[in-house]
Amino acid sequence: MKDTTSERLRTFRARNRQYLESGYDREAAFRAFVRLSGPLEGPALDVGTGKGLLARELALLGLDVVSVDISSDERELACLLARESGVAGRIVFAQADAARLPYPDDHFGCAAMMDVLHHLEEPGPVLSEMVRVVRPGGRLLLADFDETGFALVARLSRQDGREHPRTPSTVTRAWEILVRAGLHCLMKTNGHHHEMVVLQKERA
Repeated sequence: MKDTTSERLRTFRARNRQYLESGYDREAAFRAFVRLSGPLEGPALDVGTGKGLLARELALLGLDVVSVDISSDERELACLLARESGVAGRIVFAQADAARLPYPDDHFGCAAMMDVLHHLEEPGPVLSEMVRVVRPGGRLLLADFDETGFALVARLSRQDGREHPRTPSTVTRAWEILVRAGLHCLMKTNGHHHEMVVLQKERA
């Protein structure tokens, strides 16, 4: 294991402890989101995977997962965390632009994205691609911090001497785009410092 991965792992675990001390269980939030999303079919697509926490939870359900991110910076950490959870064999980590996914139409049983929307200046192209690659009857899962979650993350980031980036893109805005595109809303709720929605692509 490279030193950079060791350092990232230490930083990840230290931040998890900070979150827990602030009343936020990051891993429980990802777990709850996946389980609240109802019965899911694979293969699953995780968009903007970062550390692979969402991919790991999807794989723990028994789904095969393709996990994409435009950056490969955290791929080694994501692979390590997947191995620690015993699901590395179920996840393919790939570098790809989510606005131009290299997958055919109607390929995935579900597509998910968590804590990514607030990094997107314009979510429309990414959402359109997620809809395209999910087969009819499949589900789209979206979650991002609510205002209490953003406040917590911003406070911890400032303690580290930096600002956490945040664009105007929100779960509600994404939900509106997808409903206008003809998807059916199955769930819209709040929990674990997050807004969460699940939508279904119209069956053929």
